[in-house]
Amino acid sequence: MALALGFAPIRIVQGLFAVIVLGLTAYDVSSWSYYSTWSPSSINYLLFVSIWTLLALAYLVITPGRYEVAAHKYGILAAEALTALFWFAGWIAVAALLGVYIFPSLVLS
Repeated sequence: MALALGFAPIRIVQGLFAVIVLGLTAYDVSSWSYYSTWSPSSINYLLFVSIWTLLALAYLVITPGRYEVAAHKYGILAAEALTALFWFAGWIAVAALLGVYIFPSLVLS
């Protein structure tokens, strides 16, 4: 429990940034859908990642204090690593998408 309370400021900031990215990404999906009938899958994936982060954050905050059996050290490590991997893959996908629209002459045919 003491270890979980030591990470409370980090979890608060993590949750705050996840909610900010959720709102901005939802607006982006909405604006893409307004001008066309679809939104890019990489933007939709970032929407998933922000929701996943909130779910993982709920697991990382609640389980150490209330469900100590479910708060295995490898389970917490797996949740953290999977969330970091999802964010990394999402930002790579968005960077590739923006490269197509910002620098179209650099994209190979």
